[in-house]
Amino acid sequence: MRKFLVLAASSAVLLASPAFANDHGDDSGWYLRANGGYGIHHDAEFDEAIFNGDVESEGNVTGSVGIGYEFGDGSDFENFRIELDADSLWTDMGAVDQWPNSFAKLRTNTLMANILYDFDFGDSDVGGMDIQPYVGVGAGLVQGKLRAEAHDIAVVPGPGTIDNGACLDNVSFGACRIDDTDTTWGWQALAGVGVEIADNLFWDTHYTYMKADVGGLDFDATYTPLFPDRNAPRNAFTHLAELDDIGAHTVVTGLRYKFGDSYTPPPPPPPPPPAVIPAPAPTFTCWDGETIVRDMANCPAKPAPVTYYTCWDNSQVTDLASCPSQPVPEPVTTYTCWDNTVVSDLAYCPVQPAPSAQFNNCGASNVAIFNVPVNKTPKQMPRLGTMPEFGDSHGLTPNQFFEKLQARYASSATDKAYLNYLFKSMGYSNGFADAQSYMFSEEILPVGTRGLLGLGKQHHYEYSVLPSNDRDRQAFRIQSANGSVIHFMKTCGNYMYACN
Repeated sequence: MRKFLVLAASSAVLLASPAFANDHGDDSGWYLRANGGYGIHHDAEFDEAIFNGDVESEGNVTGSVGIGYEFGDGSDFENFRIELDADSLWTDMGAVDQWPNSFAKLRTNTLMANILYDFDFGDSDVGGMDIQPYVGVGAGLVQGKLRAEAHDIAVVPGPGTIDNGACLDNVSFGACRIDDTDTTWGWQALAGVGVEIADNLFWDTHYTYMKADVGGLDFDATYTPLFPDRNAPRNAFTHLAELDDIGAHTVVTGLRYKFGDSYTPPPPPPPPPPAVIPAPAPTFTCWDGETIVRDMANCPAKPAPVTYYTCWDNSQVTDLASCPSQPVPEPVTTYTCWDNTVVSDLAYCPVQPAPSAQFNNCGASNVAIFNVPVNKTPKQMPRLGTMPEFGDSHGLTPNQFFEKLQARYASSATDKAYLNYLFKSMGYSNGFADAQSYMFSEEILPVGTRGLLGLGKQHHYEYSVLPSNDRDRQAFRIQSANGSVIHFMKTCGNYMYACN
């Protein structure tokens, strides 16, 4: 950040110096620019002892702002502009080397000093608008902010649990993560076109290729064991990670406004005096808006006004006896709802309230997710969300949460097997395929609720007591076919087998 501030201050001093502040004609002056569009980082590569592999960027929206000075005609720098440019692009880089249980997200912020050249093709007016193609180059700072994560053990369909090549230090069951920022020097090349749509106002569209040219971006990568007491125990440690070959392609469009007086061409010569034509005789339009006469006395007589009446069906007649006969209303059919209210349509019945809280019996079971170790002391959970299963679902209705599980069931083989196992354990012979939206309802579990709590995507369980705050005890209750009721906690989407 200090490098960005130093470059911004030095560029502002350069732009404000007398050498660049002289007025070189009607078309010189300062301008501001703001653009938005679409961008993508090109493929990059991790090169270090923990993270390893290629990442491939997806496209996303991008923004660009600039302040600059345009030299006027007749100056020593005719057709040139100088500009201080700031761009920002945030993209999803996808899985590291296509490995499961891994992701990377990159944001680049650039601050560049650009030199631009506007091509002058003479009379380039098209439809009354001035067209100005341009090219340019720039150099400055590139700041990268990287968030990446990979688990050294991956669960995939078929083979099951395998070593994850994205996280090389797989001596323990854990994860390697990056959440860091680094800054380096870079350069960029631009090509675009400006269209003058009003005095001093241009519609500006340009393409930019940016490259972090001096080395790569260095980030602190941390390896953290998930269960330090399993396998080969070891503590978390930090290692330097390098992301090489960082660059981006962006296409943006927006407005560029130049301050100062606009150029006004000299006025055309005055037209010749018009020929003297005798004035025509005056005419008048009669009351009907159609008849034109030279004397109002020649207008036709105006008829007497007609009185109109409105019938029951809003039709207009001149005699109420001409109104159509009003139909006799048909009898209304009524229905009785579950709470004995009477309505004309069953869709108007009030929503039936969700069933009251139901708890399972704590104890041993031959089903793993219902096997509660009552001989142990449950762990008091201070908060939820550190190991999410299906993510934060606060604000979703029961039907929307059901649709969320359907999406995960269709997109993830691991989640599909997990959900089939849960619903078969609740007595549904076809697993999650038997699930319906009406089986889902909302419930706030009481303070002190205990039972088996799922530990995120690893699908482990722990004998736990829920936190005392209301938000972390809000859940979606799933109707059971065999009496074994389960919940999914809204804060983290984790499974909960509540019992007493």
